[in-house]
Amino acid sequence: MALNNLERYAAQVDRSVFYRTLAEHPGAAALLARLFGSSQFLADALRIRPVLLSWLLEGGTMRAWLPEDLAADLAAAVAPFTTREGRLKALRRFKYRQLVRIASRDLLGDADLTVTTEELAHVADACLEQACRWALAAGAADHGAPLDGAGQPTGLAVVGMGKLGGEELNYSSDVDLMFVYGEDGETAGGPGGRVANGEFFARVCRDVVEAIESVTDEGHVFRVDLRLRPEGRMGPIVLSLDGYRRYYAARAELWERQALLKARICAGDRAVGGRFTDLVREVVYRPGLDPAVVPAIRGMKSEIDRALRTKGGERDNVKLGPGGIREIEFVVQALQLLYAGDDSWLRERGTLKAIFRLLERGYLAPDLGRALSGAYVHLRTVEHRLQILHEFQTHSLPRDAGALARLARRVGIEARGAAAARRFVAEHRRVRATVQRAFREFCAERPEPRARPPRLPSLLALTATGFRDPERARANLKMIREGRPLVPYAADLRATLDRLQPMLLDAVWKSPDPDEALNQLERFLAAVGPRAGLVEMLASEPAVLTGLARLCAGGDLLTQLLITSRTCSPRSPIPAGWSSGRRRATSAPPSRRCSRRASPGPSSGMR
Repeated sequence: MALNNLERYAAQVDRSVFYRTLAEHPGAAALLARLFGSSQFLADALRIRPVLLSWLLEGGTMRAWLPEDLAADLAAAVAPFTTREGRLKALRRFKYRQLVRIASRDLLGDADLTVTTEELAHVADACLEQACRWALAAGAADHGAPLDGAGQPTGLAVVGMGKLGGEELNYSSDVDLMFVYGEDGETAGGPGGRVANGEFFARVCRDVVEAIESVTDEGHVFRVDLRLRPEGRMGPIVLSLDGYRRYYAARAELWERQALLKARICAGDRAVGGRFTDLVREVVYRPGLDPAVVPAIRGMKSEIDRALRTKGGERDNVKLGPGGIREIEFVVQALQLLYAGDDSWLRERGTLKAIFRLLERGYLAPDLGRALSGAYVHLRTVEHRLQILHEFQTHSLPRDAGALARLARRVGIEARGAAAARRFVAEHRRVRATVQRAFREFCAERPEPRARPPRLPSLLALTATGFRDPERARANLKMIREGRPLVPYAADLRATLDRLQPMLLDAVWKSPDPDEALNQLERFLAAVGPRAGLVEMLASEPAVLTGLARLCAGGDLLTQLLITSRTCSPRSPIPAGWSSGRRRATSAPPSRRCSRRASPGPSSGMR
């Protein structure tokens, strides 16, 4: 494939110039070999536009581009054109030029998965922004600017959902969109007269969709999917802020809250977008534990499995099949729906970054968190290599042995022929088994324990003893006693935890802020892991427990310092020298007392 595409490219260009380029740029041959051997549609793009090779070899091209860089590049690309047809073609040329650059960095190993998917999303953002400006200008030229009831201008925001919202777009993804405008009212008037804002913005949104997904002789920009909007295909293409507020207040279902976890304003009026983001936050993130979340996730996955079995090829689908991408996403999203109402640090749209945050906070056991992040990178890389071949929206592994061996080479397996295919299949099965096991454990219906543990205090009792938020306090006590999903407690801890409960409540009540102390104690116990020695020590030494509760009452930062403290021993994370609820002063500065690093946050190990 690489040799065929190289021959076709050489036949299209001036060979003397081409050979001189290969001689003067040592990396050019490796770049072309990788591109031509990995992607037919990118090879065709280079053959149709040979000038792209010299652009790729320029000093400033093969780097990570910021969103403002992409916006400036697109503005320059469309500036010479005044007709709609010319602008739409320029938009498509920009998209394919950037796709060649992003894919080149990806295939050469110069950009990791997170950077690649973010740049693809930002290319879509830039295209949507331009299309939105054109459509708004055309609408205003006919009907005047849209105004609210007070006569003030009101705007339109484009909401990215799914992989676009999470900044984790594929090479051949649809872009999932919703549209929102600020206020109802009428336009100022123009040659076409006045119209209601809803009618005006509906026309604008249809123009945006047509500009992005229509096919010209330069191709298309992206396919657009609007099914996540209220009422799906049957609903209006755009709603006002009040329209969304009324809908979500009366009819929001759990799957819609799950979809809104990834909602991001990717183009249009940022003020309107900010107000929509505030509304989404209220809809999605609710305090306390919702017992409906896990059964609902289990039901959605069962429906996906049933649909796949009907079509066939369930085992080969890296996205929707058993142990696939969707199972990782469902686990992450379920944990966010369960806990991000009370823990705002978990409100992260990207799946991989969210896994790191869940790991850092103790909602995922360390080994499992690392395994899921590794599995996600593997599965998304396979998905990218499948889609980059012909720009098809495919998620299924090839069944032909030769094609499977070539896929193995494209994902980085250093072997050839049948050996490469065997190694890939073994690794892929291992990854899927890990994901499938985690998903099943998370969604399993757990029988009630035979021995009834001590009863949790009633809400009335918790209120009477000084808790401002008794429901959250009760949920924290339940998690301390039973553990979080996917961070299970061993059976031999049960008796000790039952003995610890009344002592823990007593220590918390004595702290300056019982609510915060209990919140942070739960977080601390989850982050350090279910260790029998720690729980036994806390149950045996009330003074240490009281001191720990006082420190946790100081809030999130102090608890994080405690979790990462150098004075933590391998057997117990309680700092040495605690007595009567106080920690002994040490001569070493805090930065020298940190032997165990916290789990990586979203900014480390991600780029």
